[in-house]
Amino acid sequence: MKTDGSVRDVCKSRVLESSLMLHLLTIQKIYPNCQYQLTTYLTTQLDKEQNNKFHKALILGALGKSKSEDAQVVEDYMVGFQHFTASRKRVLFRAILAELQVIPYDSQYQVEHFCYRGYQSWVAAEICALKVLYAFGLNHPKWVNHDDIEFLLATQNNEPIWEKHVLANIIILLALQKFPEHHHIVLKGINNLLSCQNSDGGFPFIASFEIFCTATAGVALTETGVDIETLLQMAEYLVGQQQSDGGWSYAEGARQTDVDDTSFCVEFLRAVKPDKYKECISKAEAYFLAIQNEDGGFPTFVRGNPSEITMTAGALNALAPWAAKYTNVFERGLRYITSQQRFDGSFERSWSLSEAQAIFRSVLAMRTCKVVQSPQLLKSIYTAEAKALDYLRRSQNSDGGWGHQLGDASDVISTSYTLIALSSLGDIETLRRGAHHLMLQQDEEGKFVSIPDQAAPRPIPYDVPILTSSFALLALKHIAAVITE
Repeated sequence: MKTDGSVRDVCKSRVLESSLMLHLLTIQKIYPNCQYQLTTYLTTQLDKEQNNKFHKALILGALGKSKSEDAQVVEDYMVGFQHFTASRKRVLFRAILAELQVIPYDSQYQVEHFCYRGYQSWVAAEICALKVLYAFGLNHPKWVNHDDIEFLLATQNNEPIWEKHVLANIIILLALQKFPEHHHIVLKGINNLLSCQNSDGGFPFIASFEIFCTATAGVALTETGVDIETLLQMAEYLVGQQQSDGGWSYAEGARQTDVDDTSFCVEFLRAVKPDKYKECISKAEAYFLAIQNEDGGFPTFVRGNPSEITMTAGALNALAPWAAKYTNVFERGLRYITSQQRFDGSFERSWSLSEAQAIFRSVLAMRTCKVVQSPQLLKSIYTAEAKALDYLRRSQNSDGGWGHQLGDASDVISTSYTLIALSSLGDIETLRRGAHHLMLQQDEEGKFVSIPDQAAPRPIPYDVPILTSSFALLALKHIAAVITE
């Protein structure tokens, strides 16, 4: 923990941002030392990405060694990705490969594909930037109007790294560099991004993630014997980061609030001293009530955008102490969750690659069922819990752990998520075997290490290592509440 009460960790470098950053620097013919470091990083990653054709294509394109490919590279990468953002991701990934001269710009896309209003801040900016890239790539510069350019320029006026979103800023700069009159803005943006370069020479997905890291660590640390002064210092830091709409973002300086960060922040503040932070929690309560969709679910960022399972469960968990006050909110939310469960007992994975993340958050939300008055909904909840338990039992590996999906090798983060769910589902034997596996994964320094499960833009994973230890600790806390040796 830092002196300001925050918990921070570095987001690890990724092929996507590193490839695009090298491409941008190459176009601008600047910072040869940074280009060298990026080239070294990508060359090293190439050996590790031989089986990932999409990442391999990104690297070879950035290094100027690409052989002609086609859009099937994107389609192969997205096999199994069934999500409401899938079509938008195809537009993005194809544009990136086209910009790297791996594939041609796809002429199936027309100007009407690039309506960017109504999205969260960085997605709106990315879509606007993609409009520019496709306009120039397909020789339709008249697609771009004055408002589009001004919209992109506005992102470069304030914070050094706008929204702390490295990927979005690189894409915006690639679009703006099409206009020579804005060369100075592009150079300024590049200079700002250079502060994000990691020691391995690569660039991360985001510049910082301290609000989410602090909130999740706080939830894990409460009721573990950590002194109250430490927890209060963390809480005060988060209170200072709450925004005018009552929500929180994932990082300092990022203006776009979201249900996920707000859920964890509220859970932590409520667990530390709910009376002390009553006003802050009340503002967040209003934030949740205002964003719930008509279908009963909660979106991640903007009311009216598609609802998501984990966001819905997270919001209900944060609102749990007021469940009796908001019976209708909870019944609608729980009805949405149960209606979206798959036949095998799993749910759509949202921002995680691990099936168990959506399961554990949904199972915790279902514990609020005591306020449900509908017998039919209660029956649906009990059925959903049984199906979730069956899936978790079937997906447990012989070593006692769990992977991202049934059949995958065990990893710490998926095992942690699963154990949180099992702590509420009553299968003590399965829980014991999983707990034994998890405790064996802790290293000599006390850390837990895992493959990453967080993904953005979905389905590309990004890695903030401290999250693994936070969720492992949270799992151990849940286990201790139901198992006594």
